[in-house]
Amino acid sequence: MPDTPQTDLLEAEFTKLFAAHDCVAAKSDILLSADPFLETAGEDLRRRMFITSGPAGEEMCLRPEFTIPVCLQHLRSGSDLPRRYGYLGPVFRHRKNASDEFLQAGVEHLGRTEQPGVEDGDIMAIALEAAALPNPDSKLTLKLGDPSLFQQLLVSLQLPDSLQQRLIRAYGRGLSEKDLNRILLPNAADTGKLPDELQEFAGDEAKLTDALTTMMQSHGLSRSAGRSPQAIAQRYMQTYGTQDYGLSDKNRARAKTIILAFSSLKGAADSMADVFKKFESEHNVSFGERLIAYAERLSHLHDKRSKAVSVDLQFAANFARPLDYYTGFVFEVFIDDATQPVAGGGRYDRLMEILGAPHPVPAVGFSLWLDRLPKWQEARS
Repeated sequence: MPDTPQTDLLEAEFTKLFAAHDCVAAKSDILLSADPFLETAGEDLRRRMFITSGPAGEEMCLRPEFTIPVCLQHLRSGSDLPRRYGYLGPVFRHRKNASDEFLQAGVEHLGRTEQPGVEDGDIMAIALEAAALPNPDSKLTLKLGDPSLFQQLLVSLQLPDSLQQRLIRAYGRGLSEKDLNRILLPNAADTGKLPDELQEFAGDEAKLTDALTTMMQSHGLSRSAGRSPQAIAQRYMQTYGTQDYGLSDKNRARAKTIILAFSSLKGAADSMADVFKKFESEHNVSFGERLIAYAERLSHLHDKRSKAVSVDLQFAANFARPLDYYTGFVFEVFIDDATQPVAGGGRYDRLMEILGAPHPVPAVGFSLWLDRLPKWQEARS
């Protein structure tokens, strides 16, 4: 559907907003190498990408999102840090009951200017301002999650590192009691679910991933043809693979009880600090400095956000994302009673290093779906 004068005006307002927050305009080609997305994106995004071949047979894709292209642009430019990028442009994904081409706007803050809580609060405030820009009378809900609290909980439980990593991956995909039983109970892996040549790798996710990669390559299968080797291996280990981590029955039961109790925590974000402290006392665990970071993040959000916008701040402990590069808090913004978020973001301190930076780079940002904004929908119609 073509743009209208009203949508052009809204685009100009977003561009003006980002400039007011010291954003440099990000530039990105629409046709990009598929490799960075296939290697770092979650399985859901990989399934919805538009894949094609380049002149030399390399895998290319239509831009499915902006965060990875913005990070790659920064690495290629050699620009100094910190740096804040703003963007607005089309992205392409297979979607049900919606156009496969749609506009995204957003901000990516790379590098550190102050404490993480300051930058986190600033990014959430900009996201709320952007969501309210065409809908100033709407009520916004900001849903907040913090996987770093879960990570610290596992450390406090003194679980083996390999078990912690497996639980963290499962947590990002939605950790159920059934998942916990499969991961914690010391049963043998169900090797009957694997081809004969892969059965020796049934108990080791990394080796199983490597073996699946080799098998797919030998059969001429693209990584974009269905699920990736890593996703297949992770799903197998989550569903069938179990290991004996040397936990006693008592410690295994305690870990399960505490993890399930934590996953059920939710409520008004400003009231959760007391809930976390009570949880620490009841279960003899510690969230350590993560609680300080949580409080600082909310404090700076209140300092930065526009008081003219009505916002309900909610926390859900089971809210996470299935992406390895997210390292801290995540959030989504909803308008009125909508079931789909209009914006989402979080902290991703590992992504720049995964993409080729010589060391980890603190980073936080958000993306906003313009076609989910009521005012945008009215302007397009």
